[in-house]
Amino acid sequence: MKETEQARTRRRWITLGEIVGILALVISGLSYWDAHQERVAAPKAAAAAPPRAVPLVLTGTLDAAHDRIDLRPASAEQVIQTQTIRFPTAVRADTVDTTGNARIEAAWFEAGLRAALKGAKLHSGRHRLAVGIETVFVERDATRTDRAVYDLGYTLHTRLLRPDVVAIEGIGLVRRVADLPAAVDARFAGQVPAAGTDAASAVSKTAAPE
Repeated sequence: MKETEQARTRRRWITLGEIVGILALVISGLSYWDAHQERVAAPKAAAAAPPRAVPLVLTGTLDAAHDRIDLRPASAEQVIQTQTIRFPTAVRADTVDTTGNARIEAAWFEAGLRAALKGAKLHSGRHRLAVGIETVFVERDATRTDRAVYDLGYTLHTRLLRPDVVAIEGIGLVRRVADLPAAVDARFAGQVPAAGTDAASAVSKTAAPE
């Protein structure tokens, strides 16, 4: 018995439908595989990418007498190796180098600061001293160098018949610079009032980081 033309046409449509269904399954499977590969590759790519370097920010811990401040990085992943401390030229012309024991001592700049302030109307109270710090430190097995201007906060205790006393109060980052000597001297010029200038106006010029 011969197959009718209508039956053959119906069978062809069934075959085409099956093929389309199979193709849809294949495409769906490939899409799932691609998505799975992306999810697997993403953590590997993140792990392979080098970690971003964290900018160095120094914080300080004062001793009981306020004549020394110990410096340390805000990030626990950074370890200071050496530091070069630069004061304003009018306060101290040479630099102070430390190795492993990062700190600033009042004895390093106190006499020079008193001399630089002589004749200026800087009264007892809290003031700021520009300080340049070049730090060599290690972070994740890489050695890096940071150059930045900091404001060293101090309290000036003026005395009538004896030298003024300088007590360190803290330290704060101002900005990173390439030329530390020029940046430190420029900032200090705004921290010391000229003759006939009130100290409060000079302090206000350096209240905000540059």
